[in-house]
Amino acid sequence: MKTYCITGVGGYLGRLLANRLAADADARVVGIDIVSGLELTGVTVYQCDIRDAAEVSRILVTEKPDVLLHLAFYTLPEGDAQAAKSINIDGTQNIARAAVDAGVGRFVLVSSAAVYGSHANNPVALTEQHMPRPNDWFYYSHHKAEQERVMTDIVQQTPGAELVILRPAAVIGPHIDNPTGDALRGSVLFYPRGVPAPIQLLDEDDVAEAFYLAATGSRTGIFNVAAAGTLTYPELARLMGKRLMLLPYPVLAALATLGKLLGLVPVGARTVRFIRHPIVLDATEFSHSFNFRPRFDTRSAFMRFVASLAS
Repeated sequence: MKTYCITGVGGYLGRLLANRLAADADARVVGIDIVSGLELTGVTVYQCDIRDAAEVSRILVTEKPDVLLHLAFYTLPEGDAQAAKSINIDGTQNIARAAVDAGVGRFVLVSSAAVYGSHANNPVALTEQHMPRPNDWFYYSHHKAEQERVMTDIVQQTPGAELVILRPAAVIGPHIDNPTGDALRGSVLFYPRGVPAPIQLLDEDDVAEAFYLAATGSRTGIFNVAAAGTLTYPELARLMGKRLMLLPYPVLAALATLGKLLGLVPVGARTVRFIRHPIVLDATEFSHSFNFRPRFDTRSAFMRFVASLAS
């Protein structure tokens, strides 16, 4: 029996992954999260801030996991930048060092397609051979790339340790809890005027399965994770039966800034700027290496999310 430790187990993806692993008779699951009072069936949960190096080390030495899945991340793209850096970078250093010291043999880091950056000249689609070009002005993108570097530097110093870095496309699903979901739940959708960028979506259950396969598999390396197909924001609005307002980018950015200051919208100008350009992935390598077959393509994943809004 192998022991799997999941950081950020209280997040919606962490819960889905924990449930998936806990259903495996050969798996023992340990979770770490800053949230108190978490109860997950079949999972031993520790309340711990990953910035607390001593406590993180104590937990990992006690539990001696075989595999570490690092999901903990400050996900608000326009929240507290200092707190984000402390959790995303310093916390990752603590987790990686403590895991190495505790003898963890396999590491799975959940990164993001955002490491490729939002650029007008992004190819459609991006492969793992394209170098990350994170946007410094969007710390979610920048921190994901820095997190990859930190984890790689620490794990590679340990002979025999295995590292898998996953770069999933944007996740959608009935339990989605992030600014993307918040924006789509609004009565009116907004988007910059011009040619809309293609959007690639990955169902939450499919991404949990991808994490499971990476944890239980034997291959190592960096992998894009995505499903087939793309949509555009106007198509999202039409499929949801919602009104779409197309505004010049400077106007929309200004309104987003004001709306966020007033607490009326979940994202501001930096997020609006980030979604202007395509980040579409070629995930052939992960599919072949881990026999990953998503149940949902982009369109069906989105429609599953839409159906959940009515329930």
